[in-house]
Amino acid sequence: MSRIPSPALLVVAPVLAGCAVIKHPTVPAELPSPSEARLSLLAEPGPIVHEAALGARWAVPLRGLVDLDDPAAAELEDGDVPIVLPVHLLAHPEAGLFVVDTGIDTEMAAGGHGPNKGLVRTVTKTVEPVESLASMVARQEQPLAGVFITHMHLDHVWGLPDVSPEVPVYVGQGEPEARSFQNWLLRRTLKASVGERPALSHWDPAQAVSLGPVERAWDVLGDGSLWALATPGHTPGSTSYLARTTEGPVLFTGDTCHTRWGWDHGVTPGHYTADHEANARSLAALLALAGEVPGLRVYVGHELDGEGTGVDDMGG
Repeated sequence: MSRIPSPALLVVAPVLAGCAVIKHPTVPAELPSPSEARLSLLAEPGPIVHEAALGARWAVPLRGLVDLDDPAAAELEDGDVPIVLPVHLLAHPEAGLFVVDTGIDTEMAAGGHGPNKGLVRTVTKTVEPVESLASMVARQEQPLAGVFITHMHLDHVWGLPDVSPEVPVYVGQGEPEARSFQNWLLRRTLKASVGERPALSHWDPAQAVSLGPVERAWDVLGDGSLWALATPGHTPGSTSYLARTTEGPVLFTGDTCHTRWGWDHGVTPGHYTADHEANARSLAALLALAGEVPGLRVYVGHELDGEGTGVDDMGG
């Protein structure tokens, strides 16, 4: 890698690696009283119907997705690899429909720039749209009741323009204010993605409980069917989610782990992560949680079944 990044890297790297500082207020999420946080309950099927949907395809450098300095990654070779932008739809019979991350909006799905501004628009030239968030939600029987953002990198909030301002959006504490080296490049785009909606809701540390090896967790709906898990490192407020679905427990790691290869080998993301030590602790906690919850199905940040990153083709 050259010392002076190419124009493409100046755009792609901060899109995945940094959050621009935006002046958008956040307030603590209003949560019901939590149910008993017992790992044994997580393994039981729950009321949530889960659908994994595909927003877009993309290709980015492997060194951002996987820490190539990790000895376990010694055989991997850097290069552009395919990724996907997934959206997870969670339909609860009483609480309504929720999504984990947002894919892309209607304009991007039609081949337009979406909320991207300035130089960031060059990124959209290599994004292959599949389906907008609005289209995904329209297929469901329930209206959208809430949006859970794993972290506020652009490829996770591009679909927010499709979300009505009346729908609450939940983020980790401090996400809108998280700083990056190139935040000047991203600020306008992130602001356009969030729009003029009311204050975002953040997970309040004062309301957190421990959930096995995860130190801070929130019982989002109060019935033990959906948990927000603090997994800082990739960004300061990175959040993973665990849902008890009709087909068993499902974990959504967000970009605490971009790839299935990284999950299987216990290797953290690479250049796109802000704090590698914190990311490693969070990934270890999720791996330990998976070991304690029988039948847990895991979705990493940028793969879906049948839509891999191609990491295994890079020499691993």
